[in-house]
Amino acid sequence: MKRTPTWRRTAVAAVLPLALTGLAACGGEESAEDTSSASAQLEEQGDEDGEEAGGLEAGDPVPDDDFVALMAASFEDATTARTTMTSETAGTTISAEGVVDYTGKTPAMRMTMESAELGDEPIEMILVDNVMYMQVPDLGGKYLSMDLDEPGNPLGPMMTDSMDPSKQAEMMRAGLESVTFVGEEDVDGESLEHYSATLDPSAALEGMQGMEGVPKSMMPEQMQSDTWFDDDGRVRRMVIDMGELGSTEMSMDDWGADVDIEAPPAGQVTTMDDMMGSMSQMS
Repeated sequence: MKRTPTWRRTAVAAVLPLALTGLAACGGEESAEDTSSASAQLEEQGDEDGEEAGGLEAGDPVPDDDFVALMAASFEDATTARTTMTSETAGTTISAEGVVDYTGKTPAMRMTMESAELGDEPIEMILVDNVMYMQVPDLGGKYLSMDLDEPGNPLGPMMTDSMDPSKQAEMMRAGLESVTFVGEEDVDGESLEHYSATLDPSAALEGMQGMEGVPKSMMPEQMQSDTWFDDDGRVRRMVIDMGELGSTEMSMDDWGADVDIEAPPAGQVTTMDDMMGSMSQMS
């Protein structure tokens, strides 16, 4: 039986959970100066809209636009963080940990992923200047580079849309069906505010490049996105339940941490064209 190359299976397995996590971690276009708690920001939003502002209670509904603005505020002034992620998608379980940096023109990320379905060795993924580098065993330790801005890259449009703040805001608004303030909860000894959103994934992803040809039958009817905010209004934990398609859980801690995210040395990088040329010479 012909074995699908590890790099290809890794890329496909990683993209969907990252894209859907990006859907929850959207940014915004307006600057957010408030660093108060999430519920306090919603109360202030109520004042601006001329609505009565009272303390949110567990079970209270939250207007869709207010929640989108809340998510935008969380990431607008974001700097760096350490993150962990566990994803179960299409029969593949991936656990990952690493760091992210939102201070540049485009987000930067360095993560180490492990998956029994994708092999025994860990896989490193680096994202710098919208170029994704993946180091997998099939490449003899080299990094396969994929320019997400390059025309014809099948992964590029999906990944860039998932990291475009304005695009994410549009997608979230399009897919949101309801949002509820669940209440304050103790998470690992810290009091966090929990919000639960129900989305129509087909509606949310309808405008995402690269997803146009995906049949709606392949998507769950609903997607549950639970988000926990800390006292400074920053996202600390997200859990995305995609029904039979799988689930993704991500935590973000140590905001403002010193991180080091750089592209691999040129001598350790190969491209798809290089790979195809080497295969042609061998044949």
